[in-house]
Amino acid sequence: MGFRLKIDPEWNVIKRIKEHINADPMLKEQGQDFREATLLAAIELIENALKYSDHEEGQSVEFDLSMDDGYCEIRVTNRVRNEEHRAALKEVMERIEDADPFELYVQRLETLKEHPDGFSRMGLIRIVYEGEFSLSANIAGDTVTMIARRAVPGLTAAMETQG
Repeated sequence: MGFRLKIDPEWNVIKRIKEHINADPMLKEQGQDFREATLLAAIELIENALKYSDHEEGQSVEFDLSMDDGYCEIRVTNRVRNEEHRAALKEVMERIEDADPFELYVQRLETLKEHPDGFSRMGLIRIVYEGEFSLSANIAGDTVTMIARRAVPGLTAAMETQG
């Protein structure tokens, strides 16, 4: 179960994604907390893709949400030609891989308190801490694929009884 969208980089797509997630029967079965965590991860990833994508004709953003093999997985792929943006993403991903999500969350809040600059840069950190998703990035040239993944309690249990 899930859905896939290939979209022009437009902000109104966030509403469509929210509607799909809120209407998905498998996500509804997992309860409100899981559905809201999935919504958080999806919206943060798509917002980043829209902010940092190349906005040229024919350059779409791909969004894919799937629930199988005991996991909910969200993949967002877009082109990011700006090397500084890709380097910043790599740096954030290294910090996410090396730190405890809660500690990283608190560190970022402390930095914002000391040096407010109007940009929270909390989206990816919120996915791993608040949403409890694992997060990975695949950067191939100027194409970035972000993958958020979380075990689905009902699907995980069903997979274990089948195995």
